[in-house]
Amino acid sequence: MNRTLRLLLLIVVAVVQLAVAGDAIVRYELTLRYGESLRFRVQPIDPVDSFRGRYVALTFEANRAEIPEGLEIPNRGWIFVPVVVGEDGFARLGAVSLSRPSSGPYLRLRSGVEGQDEEGRRVAWVNLPFRRLYMKEELAAETERAMWRRGRRQASVLVYVRDGVGVAKDLLIEGTPVREWIANGGAEQPPAQQ
Repeated sequence: MNRTLRLLLLIVVAVVQLAVAGDAIVRYELTLRYGESLRFRVQPIDPVDSFRGRYVALTFEANRAEIPEGLEIPNRGWIFVPVVVGEDGFARLGAVSLSRPSSGPYLRLRSGVEGQDEEGRRVAWVNLPFRRLYMKEELAAETERAMWRRGRRQASVLVYVRDGVGVAKDLLIEGTPVREWIANGGAEQPPAQQ
């Protein structure tokens, strides 16, 4: 009887683990398929993680959200942040809310450190959930060389957002997907003057 109970418990634990992993995979795949595509400005670097391989770590310019006056946000609690597209075509974070927005794309994030921005507004710094973009080893190394060795390039990441979930799909250099940009010799060209 004891052996049967252990086996049953093991099966239940395995099914729960598969269900949790499956749910995450399904949410990400649905976000990539049906989510709204947005571009965030980034400043990529190229580290190596011996367990996870090569990736481009993404540092976002839009890493803080304004906290409306009178709103108290929970420390490290869940918040909802609408994503708005500026006149330049790049996504930015809107004002923090404790409830899901009724329309438009938004992200469900953990509240970060509170502070003030340059204009004296109360803001929460947040860590966006898509901070790494994994690539083939050669492409990650070439991306790093292309971005920094011949002058700073304008970089952005294509992100799909759906129901509070954000998934990074591709790194864009000067508006072109990185694979295409490197294949067309973009790494050898000097950066465009801004």
